[in-house]
Amino acid sequence: MARRDQLNPGVELNGSEFAERHIPRRTTKTRRPSKSETNPLQRPVAARRRTGVQQNLPYGQGDSRVKRRALVRMIPEGFGPRLIKVSAALLFISLLFGGLIFALYLFGGSRFFAFRALELQGNKRLTFPEVIKMVEEVTYEGVWRVKIKDVRERLLKNDLIEDAEVTRVLPDKLHVIIKEREPFALARRGDKLVCVDRNGMMFGDETLLGGKNIPPTIKGLMESGENIADHNRKVLMLYQQLLKELDNAEPQLSPRIDEVIFDEDMDIRLVLKDSRIIVMLGQEDFRTRLNAALDVLDAVRRKDAEALQVLKIEDAQRLLGGSRIAYLNATIPKRVIVGLAE
Repeated sequence: MARRDQLNPGVELNGSEFAERHIPRRTTKTRRPSKSETNPLQRPVAARRRTGVQQNLPYGQGDSRVKRRALVRMIPEGFGPRLIKVSAALLFISLLFGGLIFALYLFGGSRFFAFRALELQGNKRLTFPEVIKMVEEVTYEGVWRVKIKDVRERLLKNDLIEDAEVTRVLPDKLHVIIKEREPFALARRGDKLVCVDRNGMMFGDETLLGGKNIPPTIKGLMESGENIADHNRKVLMLYQQLLKELDNAEPQLSPRIDEVIFDEDMDIRLVLKDSRIIVMLGQEDFRTRLNAALDVLDAVRRKDAEALQVLKIEDAQRLLGGSRIAYLNATIPKRVIVGLAE
């Protein structure tokens, strides 16, 4: 009653009026929802469904910040200064080595490394002055700067040198080991004779053989072209096979031959020493075919008409009458064809 009197002093309320006075007020938390059937908490979802646009999450706007923070966690503290120090150290080392190499290059051209001595091994026909002259042509910058490859290539330009090994001996010396070509026979190059080795390489001149036991001269080697090495090597292989067959029994027949001619098809023709008659042998049965041709010549020399008839030689009467023979074709089995000079 005291509190009621304080609210409205001097006014006396009955029970119903007091109850109406004390009806609690409805706030926003206790207010009755409106007649709308939609839940207020679901309105944003319904709106999204109507528009078809997905709203950004509350944390979507801070992706870049999150990435920066993650990157900061991955990179340790003080990494930047250490990277600068390492880069500076690498740059300093590179400059130091570069300067050292440049200084050595300048020092390599000094008189201290000038070419003064040559150690030579393997030379038999080449003289020491000839070899040192070739080396001096490429060592004008000194032993330090000279390229070993250049020295070797200069030596190999000499036809007599088959291979060369060059070693640098600092400060002023080169060590050279050369392998000279071994002359095997003489070959006709144009209007002069040169030496040829077993691989078909032509070099030098006829004086290298010394004039002793010289085999028949070779004609038909290539002097230029793309396949010169392969062609000449095949020619020398066939030439050695020819000599082997001609001399594998007694009497040896190679001393009776002056020149061996190879045509484009690798067929062989021989020029006999005593008569200068050409004998065609082809590519096989060299000794058998040459013996058949020599039998015909012996019969003609003896003027043996019966032997010529047995050998099936045509124009036997002309041969016995003194007609000159130009060639003998022995490539046909069991028969020799005689070509007469016109």
